[in-house]
Amino acid sequence: MRFARSATLALMLLGCQASLGSAADLRVIAPSAPGSGGDQLAQALRAAIGEKAGAAPVTVVNAPGGAGTVGLAQFAGSTSNDDLLVTGLTMLDAAIIGRSPVALDRLTPIARLVSEPYAIVVPASSPLRSLDDLRAGLAGNAARLNWAGGPVGGVDHVGTLLFLKALGLEPAQVNYVPFLTSAEASAAAAEERVHVAFLSTGEILPALAEGRLVALGLAAPTRLPEVPVPTLTEAGIPLAYANWRGILARSGLSDADRLRLEALVSQAASSDAWRRFMAKRGWREAYLGGEAFGALIRDDQIRMKEALKGAGIIKRPTE
Repeated sequence: MRFARSATLALMLLGCQASLGSAADLRVIAPSAPGSGGDQLAQALRAAIGEKAGAAPVTVVNAPGGAGTVGLAQFAGSTSNDDLLVTGLTMLDAAIIGRSPVALDRLTPIARLVSEPYAIVVPASSPLRSLDDLRAGLAGNAARLNWAGGPVGGVDHVGTLLFLKALGLEPAQVNYVPFLTSAEASAAAAEERVHVAFLSTGEILPALAEGRLVALGLAAPTRLPEVPVPTLTEAGIPLAYANWRGILARSGLSDADRLRLEALVSQAASSDAWRRFMAKRGWREAYLGGEAFGALIRDDQIRMKEALKGAGIIKRPTE
């Protein structure tokens, strides 16, 4: 995949070579506290860019608060062509719920870097052993199954709503049990305090490896070796859903500046420093550049809004 991406960007790199060498100092804004996942991604990008000979210095700036929307608001005021923002599905969700005046799809998409698909999991002792069992368990009285996830309206809740919609169920038919964090929801499922959960693979892999959770299906386009179960699509459930992180630049960039930043981030994501970071964190590379990343943001924004409106968490325009 790295070879193909490098080949695709070859002409871009030739056209941007002079700009790359003369770029001003870059800033990567991490809309979270030092040590957080977003900050670690920003620090890894800083290290990976710095690995390139003659690269411009990179500074990481933390702007925590509001599930990323504080940093988003601050970034929206940037006039620099050399500022980058770490973004993700959590920020997109928070911007929708908080009716942020800054929409992610108005900024310039540079690249998605990592992605963690979601999976349906149950306690190891559960009588539910397949997606067919789950369908049967939901039939007639869906409320008898408790679903664990993060806070109401958060990315876990939205994913659960999308999964249930794909099964033809309405939000009111389901008993969603919110926890403060996804990690707590995973623990609750492993400890048999709930019946089922729809969580990102990053949250459930340890419990799966220990045999405390069992995965029934994966919300990814293809199977993963670390979660060897059928995809939802294979089971006739038309849903792919993943928690991703990526990089945005300010709106209104020239084509030359956009291509320069895309090339810079692509090079960084192909570096040894980046590969060391990915291995250390156990994150899955999911590079998606430029407009393809922009299309993902727009699609996720639309379906998240609809799911949140359907559950009554945000109001429709006529309400």
